[in-house]
Amino acid sequence: MENKLIADLVRVCEVLKNYGIEYLIVGGTAVALHGYFRITMNIDGTPNDKHDLDIWYNPTYKNYFLLLNALAELGFDANGFKKEKSPNPKKSYFQFETDDFSFDFLPELLSLKKFGSAFRKKEIVNLNGIEIWYISYEDLLNEKQENGRSKDINDIEQLKIRNSNETGQN
Repeated sequence: MENKLIADLVRVCEVLKNYGIEYLIVGGTAVALHGYFRITMNIDGTPNDKHDLDIWYNPTYKNYFLLLNALAELGFDANGFKKEKSPNPKKSYFQFETDDFSFDFLPELLSLKKFGSAFRKKEIVNLNGIEIWYISYEDLLNEKQENGRSKDINDIEQLKIRNSNETGQN
């Protein structure tokens, strides 16, 4: 992964960890953490200059309010969400843009209905002294299969090739 992506990933995960937030890195960044780095693509198939960081958070009320505080520390404006009279963490999707990144904080995924079971199977990598929690290989493949977009199918194929090379299987 590129240095800027690693630095921002570490910064975000460090803040999430400091607040005690349960989260998993998913999407293209999780694909990269599992061994296949690819360029983020726009819907029309053209390369996107921005990295996309998808984070699935546990949609409990406690985790939701901790996340709002963490988002503020990261420089994102979460004040509107803090003032909601009837927040619904299970439906609260956050998207923030910077010059270099698009951040998506997701309360749910298409194929995985229970955050807790995915969280128990999480994989961990240590980058610059910070634990990065990301979706398991099996859960990532299931989510990619469920999404079924051409880039997801390509991710599955590439991950399986890399996995078979690592395990010596063909």
